[in-house]
Amino acid sequence: MTSDSKSTSSASSSASRRSATPNEPGSSIVPASSSGDLMSFFKGILSFTGDLSSLTCPSFLLNGISLLEYGAHWSDYPHVLAEITKATDSAKRMKLVARWFVSTLYGSYNKRVAESNTGEKKPFNPILGEQFLASWNDGEFGETKFVCEQVSHHPPVSAIYFENAKAGIYGSGHFSQKSKFKGTTMKVVQEGRVTLRMSNTGEVFCLTLPNLNICSILTGKPFLEMSDTTYIRSTSGYTAEFQWLAKSWFYGEYHKFTGSIFKDPEPTYTQNGPGQELLFSMKGKWVADSYVVDEKTGAESVLFDVKAQPPADMIIKPVEKQSELESRRVWNKVSEALASGNYDVASKEKTAIEEKQRALRRERAEANVEWKPSLFTWIDDADDEEAVRKCYAYLFSAKESVGTGSWVYNASPRKAVSKPTPQQSGSQTPSDAFSTAQSSI
Repeated sequence: MTSDSKSTSSASSSASRRSATPNEPGSSIVPASSSGDLMSFFKGILSFTGDLSSLTCPSFLLNGISLLEYGAHWSDYPHVLAEITKATDSAKRMKLVARWFVSTLYGSYNKRVAESNTGEKKPFNPILGEQFLASWNDGEFGETKFVCEQVSHHPPVSAIYFENAKAGIYGSGHFSQKSKFKGTTMKVVQEGRVTLRMSNTGEVFCLTLPNLNICSILTGKPFLEMSDTTYIRSTSGYTAEFQWLAKSWFYGEYHKFTGSIFKDPEPTYTQNGPGQELLFSMKGKWVADSYVVDEKTGAESVLFDVKAQPPADMIIKPVEKQSELESRRVWNKVSEALASGNYDVASKEKTAIEEKQRALRRERAEANVEWKPSLFTWIDDADDEEAVRKCYAYLFSAKESVGTGSWVYNASPRKAVSKPTPQQSGSQTPSDAFSTAQSSI
């Protein structure tokens, strides 16, 4: 179920005003001296038939950040996450969950372009077992903590966990990407899910992930646009649906969406199903401002405004104090070389990391040793709680990329079935989670 959106755009007064916006980067990501290398790379990917993430990317196209770090954007606005628990009923909580979800999108998919005025570059592919730890402080809600681990390399899968113990809200999830060219655009299908839980009500919210289009690649000014549909389903029977409106070739704007929140008693999703009760409609731009309308009263209010509230400052240990598996230490030499424009050194350092990982894989294969994640455990939907299992069955009927299971953080309040480790105990509380991650690496 979706609602019609009214255009809130205004035409630019001149072409120069359009030339450097978050929608269309103002300058190329390719150094002039590397334009020939770029063309050679493009010829290779245009003829490639597999998943493009497996291709080796020229160093000048790398952004110096591990893909694992992108997961931290789920906690960019810790107060928006924590405020969900203040809602007095399930419908209002779903509206706040939708607000929180929209708040995660700018940092995940547009911030790098908007702040640098250059195109989106490729992140590092995390090594197996790589980890990223961060936290945020909020005056009202205290500390929000985040843990991420690369739980698979083939296919690449990242698992995340975040919590605010004071507010009693926590979530886990995982994501992977499969990409291919379609025309001049790279299509990225994101597989995975995020499960958000609240201690005070026991309510659970299950989220699918948006698919992406990487546009303007051949011009050297790539940027991300959302595509298709994303869903949120709660164990109390409410659904949020987001339609990402791709810009046409000749008119329109980038990054617009419409959406709706409705109660649906059915066990599977049907678009515009007869039993659905529309409660709220949503519209706007996920890179700017968006609005929500109460369908009963007609009252419109701000859903989320990117410019009105900057993201909280992320707290990360200095590189020298990080473990050998933490992202910024793993990729430190490569990032430093990229920052100084020394692409030959960056390529050599990156190759050294990758060769070491290949050697470790060979050693495990020869010893017949199976690698297992340190911080997360896989659980099939069939083994999950009944209410959560029903939520994901509903979502799977709408979007199969949500999958049939979850990577669950071992030290979360909702523990997966797993063998005990020195870092796990039955008495562990949510506030112990971050210290567990630090002590286990």
